[in-house]
Amino acid sequence: MNEVENALQTKLDAFKENLTNEFASKESLENELKTLKEENSKLTKESTEFKEKTNKEINTLIEQVKQMKDHQVDYSTVKTATELVDKWLTDNFDTLKKNYDAKAGTLTLEGIDKAVGNMTSANITLPTALPTGLVAERQGVPNVALRRPTILDHVNTFRTNQKTLTYVEAIAGEGDFAVVAEGAAKPQLDIDFVERFVQPTKFAGWVKVTDELIEDYPRMRDVIVNYLLEKHNLFKEAQVLAYINTNAVAYVGTTNALSKAVLMPNIMDVVAALQSQILASPNYTDESDFLGDTVLMNRGDFYRLFGSAKDAMGRPLYDNGYQLGTTFQYNGYTFIASPKVTAGTIYLYDSTKIDVTSYIPYHVEIGWVNDDFIKNQFVILGESRGHIYIKNHDKRAFVKGAIATILTDITKP
Repeated sequence: MNEVENALQTKLDAFKENLTNEFASKESLENELKTLKEENSKLTKESTEFKEKTNKEINTLIEQVKQMKDHQVDYSTVKTATELVDKWLTDNFDTLKKNYDAKAGTLTLEGIDKAVGNMTSANITLPTALPTGLVAERQGVPNVALRRPTILDHVNTFRTNQKTLTYVEAIAGEGDFAVVAEGAAKPQLDIDFVERFVQPTKFAGWVKVTDELIEDYPRMRDVIVNYLLEKHNLFKEAQVLAYINTNAVAYVGTTNALSKAVLMPNIMDVVAALQSQILASPNYTDESDFLGDTVLMNRGDFYRLFGSAKDAMGRPLYDNGYQLGTTFQYNGYTFIASPKVTAGTIYLYDSTKIDVTSYIPYHVEIGWVNDDFIKNQFVILGESRGHIYIKNHDKRAFVKGAIATILTDITKP
């Protein structure tokens, strides 16, 4: 094979590769084949065998190109979705007009498919046309910025393989020790026990995505999976907060040791009043004390009553009072400022007395629903199962109240 034949063969091989390129237009392929055929016909007589072989190959390729769609879009000239739609409307104008006049018929615009609730490429808002000469390079998709579930860090957590979780509570029974005279009968004591059980709760959610969304945007799968995990944890935290709210004992005024006893009370006095109620409410005589160690407040209340609190001279009452976003330690208490706590409400509880288990740990599954497979879409599902419970006697270690009501109750006239 001489130099000329080598050059033509190289061009022919390059054309075959370009034929599989989805961005090549039918018109450009036809023109390229026409040029190759002309070059082949100009070969000398010494190349007869090569000419026949190449000519046959080119004719076969010509037939292949003829079978391509008449209106294939040349994507190499399209830079935005707007241009894609404009070109599609131009290429299909005759068909669109025919369908309009007949009041019937359908035509599909491929690549722009947005189903309500499902995640497709249409979930991505595209920019306007880039400046001339600027080539877009698609970057990795960033994670969705969600807040951290801080309440889950302040509960008692453990793993269990039991669906129905049972526990036993001891109750001081009747009788007590006494001073006994010589020859007198001694007093009898007993202990009562109660067995209780809890069932697991399932936390689950899913998203439906298309293959194109995952394929076209780097890291999209990781972003979605991470988003599901973080939303799961935030929802689980909300369930823990709801459970605390349901089972916490309401603040009882007037009988509290601090009622009408504090001059110019502040937020720490409110916490002290809640702690006083916990200490004054045993389930039975000589029960060991519960001690609240965690305070839950709304963020706005925290800023107002803790972060911005000042004395009569305008000096901050609490050092580092603006450490929001995570948790704040002060005087042995952990303060959690959460947007999920109802404004004006405060909780004090013993973090060792609420149990949150992991029965079926959080996991992700991928599958198809109905005709998802033929639509190139699939479901990503995240779920877990676990228990949230406070033992019946331990509910005394959870107290809640309205901040304004408690302040009024403890203020000294």
